[in-house]
Amino acid sequence: MSASAGLGRGADAPKSKVLDATELGRSKEPIVVTSDRLEYDYRSNVVVYRGAVEATQGTLKITSETLTVTFAEEKERNGQAAPSPGGLALGAGSARLKEIVAAGKVRIEDGTRWATGGRAVFDQTNRTLVLSETPVLHDGANEVAGDRVIVYLDEDRSVVEGGRKRVKAVLHPDRDEKNEKADGGQQTTAKAKP
Repeated sequence: MSASAGLGRGADAPKSKVLDATELGRSKEPIVVTSDRLEYDYRSNVVVYRGAVEATQGTLKITSETLTVTFAEEKERNGQAAPSPGGLALGAGSARLKEIVAAGKVRIEDGTRWATGGRAVFDQTNRTLVLSETPVLHDGANEVAGDRVIVYLDEDRSVVEGGRKRVKAVLHPDRDEKNEKADGGQQTTAKAKP
């Protein structure tokens, strides 16, 4: 069972993108990663951060127990793989981002929006972000939970799938909503009771 997820606030409100990571890896802002340990496999172009990992880029923050970053090597014009320059951190040089996998107590946050789960996979090739292992999405007081969340980064849509348990959404209406009266079309303001 699946349901499209959009924790919007109404037609006139700005779009709510709970896991809006569309700028991850594209932004001009630096990606800063801190961890207890860093392992870099030069041959496979894989960087693994372990222990209290925190990655930030602008207002986006990802925390997890491990963060694995895989790079795809750029091909030279003749089809041969370009040698990796052996850059540190996120594989500087000719490599470009292929996949990021955060595992263990994953939390992705951006302002009042955040998501938690056991595993998050950002696939640059397919431009998807998949959050699994008890994922929960929050946008302020609104909340959506399911078995797996797939965010299609270039399509402004996401799908929350239920499996072992059903999809659950808790949505709080805006405190100030304008309603039209049926008799005369005058607008009134209705306030939700606390």
